[in-house]
Amino acid sequence: METIKQIRDAVASELESRGLDNRKFLREIRAGKRDDGPYMIGALAATRLAEQSAKSG
Repeated sequence: METIKQIRDAVASELESRGLDNRKFLREIRAGKRDDGPYMIGALAATRLAEQSAKSG
């Protein structure tokens, strides 16, 4: 599994690329203060699903 730090950075980077410019919020995502939020939960679930798909063929 990708490290949680990589996932946090990917989520924050994707939000930035989509126009989110709330720097405090993005810093909190990268620092792990938003791990229970919908963006991180969705990213973690998607990562797990992708890994399971890769294992099953």
